Amino acid sequence: MAVKVVFLHGIGDGDPRAGWLEGLNRGLTQAGHEPIDRTHTLAPRYSSILSTDGNGAKMPPVTYRAKDDTKARFEFARRQARIQRTVGLPSTPSGIGAHLIPEGPLNAAQGFAVENVAAYDLTQVRRYVRNEPLRGEILRHLLDQDYGDEIVLIGHSLGSVIAIDLLDHLPETVHVRRFITIGSPAAAPSLHEGSERLLKRFPYARVDDWSNIFNPADVLTGGRGLPSTFPAAQDFAIDIGLFEHGAGAYLGHPATAGLVAQIIYPSKGLVLSKPEVAVRLTDDQASVLLLLHYGHAVARHIKDQDAAARYAGALRLRQDQVIAEIEELAAVGRQPLAAELHQLVDGQLPMVTHRWELHEVVSELVVLALTNVVDPYEIDVERAPIQAIPDIAFLLGFSTDVGEKVVRAIEDVQRGLDRRGGVPWGRVLTAAAGLALLAAGPVGLMVAAPAGAAGAAAIVGGLAGFGPGGMVGGLAMLGGFAGAGAAVAAAAVAGGGGELGPEADLNTLVLRVTVEHARKMLDLPFDHNLWYQLADAETRVCAQVNRFEAFSGAKSPRLTMLREIRDSLGRLMKFVIDNGLAPRAITVGDERPIDPDELTPVAIG
Repeated sequence: MAVKVVFLHGIGDGDPRAGWLEGLNRGLTQAGHEPIDRTHTLAPRYSSILSTDGNGAKMPPVTYRAKDDTKARFEFARRQARIQRTVGLPSTPSGIGAHLIPEGPLNAAQGFAVENVAAYDLTQVRRYVRNEPLRGEILRHLLDQDYGDEIVLIGHSLGSVIAIDLLDHLPETVHVRRFITIGSPAAAPSLHEGSERLLKRFPYARVDDWSNIFNPADVLTGGRGLPSTFPAAQDFAIDIGLFEHGAGAYLGHPATAGLVAQIIYPSKGLVLSKPEVAVRLTDDQASVLLLLHYGHAVARHIKDQDAAARYAGALRLRQDQVIAEIEELAAVGRQPLAAELHQLVDGQLPMVTHRWELHEVVSELVVLALTNVVDPYEIDVERAPIQAIPDIAFLLGFSTDVGEKVVRAIEDVQRGLDRRGGVPWGRVLTAAAGLALLAAGPVGLMVAAPAGAAGAAAIVGGLAGFGPGGMVGGLAMLGGFAGAGAAVAAAAVAGGGGELGPEADLNTLVLRVTVEHARKMLDLPFDHNLWYQLADAETRVCAQVNRFEAFSGAKSPRLTMLREIRDSLGRLMKFVIDNGLAPRAITVGDERPIDPDELTPVAIG
């Protein structure tokens, strides 16, 4: 075993009987792994230093000197996301625990514990955090140990605080393959008051990942995690019993033991079997690949180097997520995989076949242009999204002129909606069905966050509005893309009417108007009945305005939102008429009677 497991103990006698290892091996054997021999571990003891007055030494030098670890930080984030998918546990606690106590009283209780609870011998904690010479001696004692080249570093209780302090002092030759803190009180404000000892800069190029495991019913953790104090940490809440704080209990839990096993006993990974008969990509799968192609095209057009690097990192996270979904699909054996999906898993971005007709491509391009591929990350990429649209049109087998006309259609609709004019392409619209309206986006509105379970069900059921499959289906197919763009609200309302809220209605209709306008610009057939849907939506919103005005205050946020939606729908109706998209029955005026045949009833919603 090349990787050494290093354990830093908490308060007390230093666990001379290695109860921590007994607990870890229990978790490993229950998962089908071999137990770890004690000779492959390192558990230095420092309880005597903590308990003896007069000990002290100068703090060791900081050895982490990376000038630019931006790339390492992006890779760290990718590994953290991979762990989150693998562990599958919540980052926030539930049930009974200290997390239910309000923050003020909880901080006071933790501070009282540090000062007074003799049962936990927290005088050792107090001595460590408030005595710099003592910290210096403990860290130097730890640095005298033989770590080898690669370690899994585990810190329990006070040992987690010491481990955090140790990270940027480790020898430059030591690489931390996995950092795990368990039962950590490191977020307690009382440990850091009046102190400058907090880790100033996390060593992203030295530490591969950081998982913090806590028991919500563990009083020493305060029932809370670490990211509020240490942003690099990723929390996982586990239930190991009321008031349980022991290292063996923490390490015996399947989640903690599994994190250790991934490094000590790495699997060869899932080998995806290739079908004997060629399997065709579904429309939804093809749209997911197209979405990734679009993301890479956007990245190529970003001029600011910092923004380009952050966008590329976030896009890699998205692609990792797609690959994880593919591997999960293969593991459960629900269906054979197309060759293109095998290529993606192997690290290649497969080409997208020319499978869409021109009128379908228009819908795809409109949704792409208004989709933030790296959602939930918001990165100012200026005009890169629209500059990428002609590239994607060409990729799909059409001239770049098709993409340019789609862009013009989007800008025309935006000008019709936004009296200020212009499209803020750097912050692309992200819509989610049924959630509160936040601010103006590139087509007038932006909604807060991804759709929940009800929204996702509506999305899947609402694909007919944009044809079978397509980009909307691709976004709905993978859970990670459920909130990726305007298509979410569009699909939700296209399938079920206005029950998800007028803001989703408006986003849907904006997309519909944009698509039909682009089709008209390309001399394609378009939907002449869209005006009736706008009129129906306006009628319903006006009814809500009238109902709320009776009792709500004039500055009610709900009323303000509804009035903005009503006005936007009115501008959309004018745009449809001005651009020749309305039925002839609407535009003939009073010069002749309207032919009843021109008033064909239209199913709305």
